[in-house]
Amino acid sequence: MRFVLLLLIAISLAAQDTRFDVRSRLVLVPATITDAKGRTIDGLATSDFLVFDNGRAQKANVDTFDTGLAPIALVIAVQSSGISAAVVEKVRKIGSMIQPLITGERGCAALLSFDQRVAWLQDCTKDIDALDRGFQQLKPLLRPGEDKEARMLDAVQSAVDRLRSRPNVRRVLLLISESRDRGSETPLEQAAAAAQSAGVTVYAATYSALKTGFTSKAARTEPRRAIKPKTPGDTWGTVDGKPPTKYDMQKPPPEQQVDVLGAMGELTRLLKGNTTEALTKTTGGTTFSFTRQKALEQAIDKLGIELHTQYVLSFVPEASAAGYHQLEVKIAREGEFHIRARPGYWSIEER
Repeated sequence: MRFVLLLLIAISLAAQDTRFDVRSRLVLVPATITDAKGRTIDGLATSDFLVFDNGRAQKANVDTFDTGLAPIALVIAVQSSGISAAVVEKVRKIGSMIQPLITGERGCAALLSFDQRVAWLQDCTKDIDALDRGFQQLKPLLRPGEDKEARMLDAVQSAVDRLRSRPNVRRVLLLISESRDRGSETPLEQAAAAAQSAGVTVYAATYSALKTGFTSKAARTEPRRAIKPKTPGDTWGTVDGKPPTKYDMQKPPPEQQVDVLGAMGELTRLLKGNTTEALTKTTGGTTFSFTRQKALEQAIDKLGIELHTQYVLSFVPEASAAGYHQLEVKIAREGEFHIRARPGYWSIEER
């Protein structure tokens, strides 16, 4: 019965985008390789990698920055609840850093904010000025009783939905937020499975709202953002004053609310811990913490370095059994290597 439930959610998620279907069968695995001191290892070749899919060795190809990598499609999701006012002030200053340090001229970046709702401020663009204008629109929600709401997992689901529609790119989501969700309807299991099924790597720049509040002079005096009153049929309100679209969150259907923790063992341990750690670990990303402006800028720099020094492994699975596939990447040469890569992917049975 448990396998049937897991299969149902895998089919439901994969059906959202026919491009993510084992009929194409190509699996991409971005991998970060470092030594014992955390220094990036470069110069590795295809023959240096061993890739296993459910324990079965696979014949993989390896691409690097030198040999040519697919462009990056990045979504930046920023917590904008009132409790994060001091952080929003800092985040507004990093818009001009995204293209030169992360996406480059070939990639694109999008921006959304989340508090009691998910609001898209800029769709994926190569225009550095348009993206910076999006960052300038970031404002904290200062509304009594709602200033702590932060629907992180709803934002993740919305970001994944848009990223999965962009073909032939490396899909990346950067969360700039607290480490825990505050009030989403989307379950952690569903958000993590959706990110895996779409091949989205989640990174997080996290902070303590209490600590960052002492590093900023931002006062809680900005004009309150007008929000359309909710009605029984208006769960999520509007996005930027516009009616909801297919990208806005809706309550997931019953088949997507089932327990998939059995297929992602590590998530079981992390579920009661912090949300961002669960999302990054199950998709192959990592977490950067910050308090001050300089540390946030350093996090953006580190993310750019990682994405441009990654190895991107690709293979066509020899076996395409339906369900969740565990991945393992090893280095065939001698030495102490630390490998970070996505731990698995979802597949539906080929017809």
